[in-house]
Amino acid sequence: MLTPQQIAFFETFGFLVLPGLMAEEIGWITEGFEELFQGRTDPHDGTRRTLALMDHSERLCTLLDHPKIVGIASSLLGEDFNCLAGDANYYVGDTGWHSDGWHDVGLYVKIAFYLDPVTRDTGCLRVIPGSHRLDSPWVHDVRKVARPEENFGVAGRDVPSVALESRPGDVVAFNHNLHHAAFGGNNRRRMFTMNLCQRATTPEEIADLRGFINSQARFWMEHTHSDVMRRTASPERMRHLEQVMANEDELAELSRRARTTMAEPARG
Repeated sequence: MLTPQQIAFFETFGFLVLPGLMAEEIGWITEGFEELFQGRTDPHDGTRRTLALMDHSERLCTLLDHPKIVGIASSLLGEDFNCLAGDANYYVGDTGWHSDGWHDVGLYVKIAFYLDPVTRDTGCLRVIPGSHRLDSPWVHDVRKVARPEENFGVAGRDVPSVALESRPGDVVAFNHNLHHAAFGGNNRRRMFTMNLCQRATTPEEIADLRGFINSQARFWMEHTHSDVMRRTASPERMRHLEQVMANEDELAELSRRARTTMAEPARG
């Protein structure tokens, strides 16, 4: 479990770095990542981001059972937290400034694992501390970093930020609302994430959860969780899947429609 100080840091700044937390496990985690990309008809060629769904690996599914990961999630989101879709990626080059959501109800958290050493100038995560706080009038100006040259006259890499340099085995957790980016990475940068959120209790939170689930139609997903994730779930893991499963009734139809308008599933 996280300490009160770590929780306060996350709530105030929107992110938390846990150096070496999964260093002992990084070998099998990396093997599980590589298994996701074996035998694909569209192997990564270094020209653009390649994405796979994390929970298609039985090994990586077990991270949802791992005491260290459960400890982070429970500390930030409560013991009955929800597990949403996660993705494994080969990234290419820069990733401009953006946030992964704009949630004014509930709390959505991404847990990220970098499988290669990354520094400020080789593709590590950069964050703007505090930019997750929707109760601050400042944060609406921060959203202008999506077009930094137009709005501020500086390149994206020169926007004031904190660079979260990382080595395999480190774990980074951040609020979906937090503005983040990466610059200078090579064309084969490995990273995967787990998306989690608080269990929804109000009508507004349930509507927001359904909106997030339905947004996954761009990946042509029939279900938020893979057959592997559900088939191998213990009762304790199922506790973190059940509310999402109960609210994905529109996803298959939305994915069917997406297939009629998109040449391929989204890559991010």
